[in-house]
Amino acid sequence: MLPPQRALLAFEAVSRLGSIGAASRELHVTQAAVSQQLKSLEQFLNCTLFIRNQRGVTLTQAAQQYLPVVAGSLQHLKLQTQILFGAQQSDVLRIKANTSIGHNWLIPKLADFSNKFSFIKLDLTLVDWPSRQPCSEADVEITNGFIDSEDTQVERLCQEQWLMVCSPAFQQQHLDALANKDISQLPAIQVKGYEESWMQWLCHHDIAPEPPNIQLEISNSLHGLEAAKQGIGLMLVRSLVAKKALTSGELVLALNGSMPSDSGHYVITANKRSAKVNFFCDWLHQQDIDSAMQAIFSNA
Repeated sequence: MLPPQRALLAFEAVSRLGSIGAASRELHVTQAAVSQQLKSLEQFLNCTLFIRNQRGVTLTQAAQQYLPVVAGSLQHLKLQTQILFGAQQSDVLRIKANTSIGHNWLIPKLADFSNKFSFIKLDLTLVDWPSRQPCSEADVEITNGFIDSEDTQVERLCQEQWLMVCSPAFQQQHLDALANKDISQLPAIQVKGYEESWMQWLCHHDIAPEPPNIQLEISNSLHGLEAAKQGIGLMLVRSLVAKKALTSGELVLALNGSMPSDSGHYVITANKRSAKVNFFCDWLHQQDIDSAMQAIFSNA
């Protein structure tokens, strides 16, 4: 049995606005009517949702857990109504993503999101660096690293691994050196801005700390991977970005082994998430990224 719709509308408005008075003005009803709807919802659920005080209302723990469900359902209903009956255009979710992860991982998966949430239009911008003011121009950011802000919340996308990769042709050309783990004379590609270094990777695997010869410095991993595919040299790259090229065979592991990454990709949203943001973030969590990574380096 579903709770009364008017009670849910009152609950969402009071929770969002923080007071019965503000909710009554938005809903164009009296404060007494809003209070009565809240009381009826609490009786229906047999649970206290608000603590009333002179400053307004405070949500109980049960209400905090219930609010995303109610807000998301109401927003979903609103958006679907707009789409089906042409009241307005579909809602737009603005995403800002790191160039490399956007091209190699996110874009290939977006068809699945669009099929499940056809009422949400996507506006995707690819960037090399995190925003200095996170989520000021986007609803969701997926970036390599992040800048702290009291207005946003940050979640790590997954635990990535550093891998040393190269093209199959490069591997064949330098079989002896790679077999002996002697990379000091081999050319390499360096992505600007990476915190972890070749020395860290070599020391992690108890290999002589003699890094390769950096033949090319480049601005992001996407272009670095293209250079590696062309046989320019070895490349250190994080597993999530390298997954597509390794799975297709365009790149191979130059040396077996992986190193946990201290840095990584993060999902950044405003502290108060809209329904469309919740839909997207829930979908991200369903991708089971960590399990997918095991196929690449489980035998490394």
